[in-house]
Amino acid sequence: MYFNFPVIKGRFQQHAELKANLLEAISKQNVNSFEHTEEYATHQISRLDWDKCVTSNRPWVKMFGGYLIEYLNKEMLKLSLVKPKVSEIWFQQYFNNDTHGWHAHANNFTGVYYLELNNSSPRTQLVEPMTLKMREINAEEGDIVVFPSVYIHRAPKIETNERKTIISFNFECSIVDTDTLNKLKELYGI
Repeated sequence: MYFNFPVIKGRFQQHAELKANLLEAISKQNVNSFEHTEEYATHQISRLDWDKCVTSNRPWVKMFGGYLIEYLNKEMLKLSLVKPKVSEIWFQQYFNNDTHGWHAHANNFTGVYYLELNNSSPRTQLVEPMTLKMREINAEEGDIVVFPSVYIHRAPKIETNERKTIISFNFECSIVDTDTLNKLKELYGI
């Protein structure tokens, strides 16, 4: 027996307002690149600040973080979960031939904000762990997608000269909202 879990996709309402400022702040961020080949995956990312993912004092994080928590509070409540706590947040910029091979994350949930995404850029692909069915996220620039961290996923190879920029984050929601908790107590005599 297994249970599927929804993938949440929504529009980040402040996208148009923040995009240029976020990209400018990201362009000034000290970064690394990442190249690694494994038996089952190749990873090549031109610009990322993963090594600073637990540091919240980066200018772009200060600009985006409060809006992200507001968004997660609203979206996770749809699943009866409250108090999201982001533990890691970083950006990745992909250029021609960049890819992020199959991988999974830690924590309860992983999110991807598509800050810069043109029509020809490949979208994130997810594999549902129990059925191994692969799905491509039908995302547009300005969308935020949230899924369980155990979902194996990848960013397929960029085959154009158009840059793709995402902000990724890991977070937990360990508290059920009061209404749902009361219903559970009533149903199961807890």
